Amino acid sequence: MGRGHVLRDRVRLISGNGRLLLIATIVTLAGLAGLAEGVGCPSKCSCQQRTVRCIKQQLDKVPEMPPDTNIIDLRYNHIRELPTGAFDGLRHLHTVFLNENQLTKIHSGAFRDQPSLKYLYLNRNRIDTIASDAFISLNRLHSMYLHGNQIKTIPEGSFKQLSSLRRLRLDDNALECDCSLLWFVRTMQQPNWKSLVAGATCATPPALEGQPISSITEKDFHCAKPEIVVQPRDIEISYGQTAVFSCKTSGDPRPEIVWLFEENTIRSESSDGRITLLPDGSLRIDETVPADGGQYACIARNSLGESRSRTAHLTVNNEVVESEAEAPKFLRTPTDPLELLEGDPIVLDCVVTGAPTPSILWKFNNENIQNGRIKLFGNGSLILPVSTLDDGGIYTCCAGNALGNISVNVTVQVNGKCYTDTHGSTTSLKKGPSISCLQSALIPDIQTPAVLSVVVPG
Repeated sequence: MGRGHVLRDRVRLISGNGRLLLIATIVTLAGLAGLAEGVGCPSKCSCQQRTVRCIKQQLDKVPEMPPDTNIIDLRYNHIRELPTGAFDGLRHLHTVFLNENQLTKIHSGAFRDQPSLKYLYLNRNRIDTIASDAFISLNRLHSMYLHGNQIKTIPEGSFKQLSSLRRLRLDDNALECDCSLLWFVRTMQQPNWKSLVAGATCATPPALEGQPISSITEKDFHCAKPEIVVQPRDIEISYGQTAVFSCKTSGDPRPEIVWLFEENTIRSESSDGRITLLPDGSLRIDETVPADGGQYACIARNSLGESRSRTAHLTVNNEVVESEAEAPKFLRTPTDPLELLEGDPIVLDCVVTGAPTPSILWKFNNENIQNGRIKLFGNGSLILPVSTLDDGGIYTCCAGNALGNISVNVTVQVNGKCYTDTHGSTTSLKKGPSISCLQSALIPDIQTPAVLSVVVPG
């Protein structure tokens, strides 16, 4: 009799535990369903059968998508950059359409953790910069389309780990066939690579213009190890003044310049903004303090070797002597006039010395410039990565301190690019007075005067 009660109690216990397990399972599934619903179809997009289409929606970044997305169509939007991890969490991606956007740069790891990606469309953008590891670990990538961009250089090793790649389009770019591209030419000599790369031709130098990269050999290059052409000199200044060390180099590929302070590498820009590596390789130190004193040297490196400069010494006197106070004086001013093609970067350096350290302000057509498309740096540089015809105008650089103000004007001319229409006629985009576009005949082209100015408040 007692055994029967015990058996019934055990059955009730098992039955009760079963209900609890069933309830827990239902709750878990409901929670997962809620999570799935939380990452739904992006706003302004249409979704069907794991395909997300966001065509012509004026998007400026990649939207968040369901994790099981298989195909993404983002054509004809306003996306400018692909940051690191732009597609994180979308491990089932098979095809990405990003053509016909406004992409200028693909960052390191933009397509990381994409084991299923096979087709990548990046054509008809404005891409001029590709990080060397932007396409790392895309082991199943079959086809990549980069044609119709503004790519000038390809970082060494960019496509080495794409073991499944069978088609790569690089035509209609501005490839510079200098020694920085030698690694790619060597790669093209490997079996299957000549047929893999479609249409890539050289834009420069003139001797190789228009030639298919697949037909170029190492004999067409004239590479050179780095040399220091202008050495840094010793500097002695007062507390708070600006020091500029020069380091001009030669070499092909163009050497990378690294600066050392007491044998330690200097970062390109310091956390306090006082130390800046200028575009021409010079090192600028603003508002110097005695701790900046010591030994400086630059190293120029390229794929063929490196060269080290002499050691220059900086002495910073601890006190500002009144007699050493100095009105602003330009050490370097922008090239005037500056002429370039639409899409080229505008880089203007305005290096000033004086005691106390002068302040710098840039203006465009008499209006103050704020950081935005145009980047302003504490060292006085102005950089616009991609120019348009509307960037033609008058820029002024002025510097000022308690002892006075100075300014310099620069005229920048942005020329439109010629193109050939479907009927074979060569025309040009029009902006401002017409000029001649030399192809098979003289044809009207564009020029827009632009002036660069920098103004420093007095």
